[in-house]
Amino acid sequence: MSSDRLEKHTVLCPHCGQPVLDHMTKCPHCGGELTPAGYQPMDETKLKKIKTITFIVGMVIAVAVLVLYFTLR
Repeated sequence: MSSDRLEKHTVLCPHCGQPVLDHMTKCPHCGGELTPAGYQPMDETKLKKIKTITFIVGMVIAVAVLVLYFTLR
């Protein structure tokens, strides 16, 4: 890998100032916690809503399969 390609993916660690790759979550030099570039954790309320909807859809599908199984039997 050429150094030019690698350089565009490096940032400075806010704790020690050493260059680190932009996707790292921990600095290999000082061990400081890093937030990867472009990463934004999902909002907790949105995540809970998605989990609830997924559970409901899964239950509806499971009930539909059971109903079909017992009616076609």
